[in-house]
Amino acid sequence: MLDLQKLRMFVAAAQSRNFTRAAEQLDLTQPTVSQQIQTLERELGVSLFERLSRGIELTAAGRALLPHAEQMIALERIAEQAVRAAAGQSERTLLLGVGNTLATYALPDLLQRFNWEHPEFVVHIGTGNTEQLLAQVISGEFELALVGSPISHNQLIVRPFLSTELVVIVSPDDPWARLKQINLEALHGRRMLLREEGSALQASVSELLTKQQIRPKQPIVLGNLEAIKRSVEVGLGIALVPAMAVRREVAAGRLRQLHLANMPTRRVYNVVHHRDRHITNAAQLFLDLLRKPLGPDTNE
Repeated sequence: MLDLQKLRMFVAAAQSRNFTRAAEQLDLTQPTVSQQIQTLERELGVSLFERLSRGIELTAAGRALLPHAEQMIALERIAEQAVRAAAGQSERTLLLGVGNTLATYALPDLLQRFNWEHPEFVVHIGTGNTEQLLAQVISGEFELALVGSPISHNQLIVRPFLSTELVVIVSPDDPWARLKQINLEALHGRRMLLREEGSALQASVSELLTKQQIRPKQPIVLGNLEAIKRSVEVGLGIALVPAMAVRREVAAGRLRQLHLANMPTRRVYNVVHHRDRHITNAAQLFLDLLRKPLGPDTNE
């Protein structure tokens, strides 16, 4: 019989294409994830991943297993929800997926307010990039997800709840450090630090640069915004990031923030839920909370 715990690790690794990121998502160690997936491969008698120098890729057998594994995990969660509903707990439990940027820079304040207003509710939280979270809302693993733009899916209802300016960040020693604003065209030829494929921030930045025919010099792709900020701090390059994500570093003088002079751009964040699924009381109250202002550098 297939072990759901091993399948959960397999799916996380397949979606992130990285054993370390899969381990972080599951709150496990990387060796544990690698060993369990190797055990699953031995049990099935096939290789599920190609181990490459640049990461991992699914084999044909892995690609065949993935949709079935995702379905089994979703069915497990549906069964769990049915049990909770029978016990009267489902309406008081919020299953919330949150994008990595929002989990760091917006979620703590939201949870504090939600807990203060509704201390009787339980919140189960998972994080990931936009692509992963949308799939998990569709499968029923999460009831709501807080993610970036752009989003379009006929099974989802999408509503913006927050926006923040997209700004250029440079190190204090950068030649641009004394500037207050800069034209987007000036980024052409500069080394830029970018998020990985699947990130909504990467999609927005890529779309913006492509429209203006701007090609960064030797871009560096990193898995999270904290790594990008730290890399900019030490002078490895520049980046386009949400202003709310660098407020503390700019105030402390560790980064310089430049506004886009010729085409100011705001980064929009959305709450999404399944179009046809029942909305629990917990989810509805959280949606109501998101209609309230969230603080500086945001609007609705």
